Amino acid sequence: MFHGRRGRLTSGLLLLEALVAVQSLVVATILPDIRRDLGMVQLYGLTFTAASLATISSIPIAGRAVDTLGARRVLLPVLLVFSAGLMVAATAPAMPVLLVGQFLIGAGGGGLYALSLGTVAKTFPDRLRPRVLALLATMWILPGLFGPPLAALLATTVGWRWAFAAPLPLVVIAWALITPALDLVPPPEHMDDTTLPVRWPLQLMVGAALFFTALTIIRPWAIAMLAAGVLVGFPALRHIVPAGTFRAVPGRPAAAISAFLLSAGFLAMDAFLTLMLTRVRRLSLGEASIAITAASVTWALGSLWQSGRAERVPLPRLLRIGTVLILGGEIAVTATLDASVPLVIAFVGWAIVGVGMGISFPTIPLATMRVTEAGEESGQLSAVLLLDFLGVATGAGLAGSAVAVAKAVEAPLVRGIAGAFAIGLVALLVLLWTAGRIPDRPAAPEEAPTP
Repeated sequence: MFHGRRGRLTSGLLLLEALVAVQSLVVATILPDIRRDLGMVQLYGLTFTAASLATISSIPIAGRAVDTLGARRVLLPVLLVFSAGLMVAATAPAMPVLLVGQFLIGAGGGGLYALSLGTVAKTFPDRLRPRVLALLATMWILPGLFGPPLAALLATTVGWRWAFAAPLPLVVIAWALITPALDLVPPPEHMDDTTLPVRWPLQLMVGAALFFTALTIIRPWAIAMLAAGVLVGFPALRHIVPAGTFRAVPGRPAAAISAFLLSAGFLAMDAFLTLMLTRVRRLSLGEASIAITAASVTWALGSLWQSGRAERVPLPRLLRIGTVLILGGEIAVTATLDASVPLVIAFVGWAIVGVGMGISFPTIPLATMRVTEAGEESGQLSAVLLLDFLGVATGAGLAGSAVAVAKAVEAPLVRGIAGAFAIGLVALLVLLWTAGRIPDRPAAPEEAPTP
């Protein structure tokens, strides 16, 4: 993986993964300082939403572009969009301009994600793919440990704008590493310069914006907004994902819906874990963050364990093992909503969830890679990646709605969080069924081009 030009390619892909990880973690850290400088607190939440919506629309577009135009022709435009977002955000004079920057960062980040996994599928043989995916997972550990403190240091010394500007040289380094090695990526058999199908991704973005915004509004008229989001977004989604996805048809459709369920089941709890530990169990924010850090480490360990077994253990079995671990860990965390349950169980449970995610998360794209058609790897993988991000938004959105409803009816916060956690547990129970339907066809015994 690290020899010759393939080594340059691997190093560049890992650097891109780290850049996207750092940026997603840094914004949450420095946003209070940004709000203090730019004002307009009513746009605070949209800072995250803008990036997420852009990612949803850019993943299928970039995936199709890699298949039809080639990775070499897609890499530079995607990096330029990502860099433009960093520069716009770094120089933003007002919050609406920062939202534009965040939108561009999300669009570039989604494109980089689709290009990265598509390149892995096209370039690396099946025996190396689990190791590459495990390495990509480890790229979230250091950003998780050092990204937020470094961002806070920049914000309190030279200013928050440098948190956006500092990654720009690393973007150039990643481009310099990857570009010379892109001849290892098989080019499209027929270069296609026709217009990319952008209608459905953009329509999905609009529908998702309506749907997830409505989930946060506890008003009667929000039901109409919710319905409008479904009517606009669902037909677009059906044009993007594999046929049979919503029936979990064995193969790629089951892998796609499994990606959705995994992320929804995880985020429904992850989004409110810190709130539970601080508001229900009365820990400090620093004490609660230990659980997040521990899960980041165990996630990487789970990925490393999975990478050593993906060749000889059926992938449906690996996904079920990971799902059972996540389910057991989340049940343990849910139990600590009861004040009589020792709090250490929450920390142990969340560490177990990290192991389960480390096993499950790379298994789904790996299963998809084994059945992708030659020349269409990026486009077919992008459907799985898209549903992964939709699962993130849906899990967090539905969980947030449960908490908002509890507040609206003046119920205790613990009941709202219990409802949020229940949503995650239900998604994971369904995943136990769909896990057995993901593909596990042995890869053909071909070898990627020798560097």
